[in-house]
Formats: sequence, C-alpha cells, structure tokens
Amino acid sequence: MREASSEGSILLDNVLGYWISRAHQALRAEMYRVFSTHGCELTPEQWLVLVRLWERDGVAQHELAEATLRDRPTVSRILDGLEARALVERRLDPDDGRGRRIHLTAAGKKLRAKLRPLAADIVERAIAGISESDLRVMRRTLMRICANII
Repeated sequence: MREASSEGSILLDNVLGYWISRAHQALRAEMYRVFSTHGCELTPEQWLVLVRLWERDGVAQHELAEATLRDRPTVSRILDGLEARALVERRLDPDDGRGRRIHLTAAGKKLRAKLRPLAADIVERAIAGISESDLRVMRRTLMRICANII
C-alpha cells in the first residue's frame, strides 16, 4: 500500500503510524472514560505502572522505568501521583540505601480487582471481530517495527 500519491502528497489514511496513533488515542480515551465512570481517575500511564507492580511488587524505581518503557523522571512523576492517592509507597532499598523500592499499598492492591475487569472489557470490545491469527500477526508485526526502530 502506498503512503504517497504519484504527486508526492501523503495519503494519511494509508500511513501505518497514523492508524497506530488513532488506535492508541481511542484506547486511552476509552480507558479514561470507563475508569472515570467507575469512580477512578487514573491515567493510562498510572495504569501501566500499577499493572507492572501487580505483576511484581517491590521493584526498584529504575526497574519500573525499564518495565514500562518510560524514563526515570517520567516514572518519578507517575509515582508521585500514585503516592499522593495512597496507591503506592516508596521505601528505602535494603540492599542499596540510595535507591527506593516501590510497593503497592493495600488500596493499590485492592484496585486490581476493580479495574482489571474494566480493562479486560475495553480490550474485548477493541478486538471484537478480529481473528486470533490476525491478532498474533499484528502483535508480531508491531514488535518487529519496534525492534527495527529501537
């Protein structure tokens, strides 16, 4: 599929990055809407950090940055917001007094049961009508694009 006409103008509807961006924005907007409707004002970035902590609580802040593909200052700001809402807490790293480990609070742990089904529903609606084989190809293709660029 061509991304430019024979005259050199960009055919935006054929640009892969345009559709990746549109899908990303649509998912972000829906997450905000659904979470907000259920009384939880949480950004997609905060959601991502919580998911990583639900997978592995008590990680070092720099590990959390790597696991979420965010830089350290961005993760620090995300954690500031989560800490202000009493969902996480920073504790001194017992192995490295200069570092901090990030731990979920009881409220942060409890939030998983509330939000996970909401997120699962968003995903199910987003992929409705897409075959499992197409989803595998899409994941593999997006991963390859990232590998090619990063």
